[in-house]
Amino acid sequence: MVVLACVSGQPTCTTTRVNETSFTTFEACEERIDDVTRKMTKQLGQQLELKGREVTYDVSCMNRQQLREKFGIVDAAI
Repeated sequence: MVVLACVSGQPTCTTTRVNETSFTTFEACEERIDDVTRKMTKQLGQQLELKGREVTYDVSCMNRQQLREKFGIVDAAI
């Protein structure tokens, strides 16, 4: 599973892969996704040029290559 973070006004989005094979419940999966998005928000917020911008998240079962091919998503390091 891939968590995709897009910052308004930025040409690229950031992705993080989450290994979903260790989840035994839906709640555990949600909790892990919440942890990942909190961490990504904190890291993005530390970049002065991104402070105050809206971040949208999406969770996809597509891998990074499939995201690139289908939507033109480009990985960008945080």
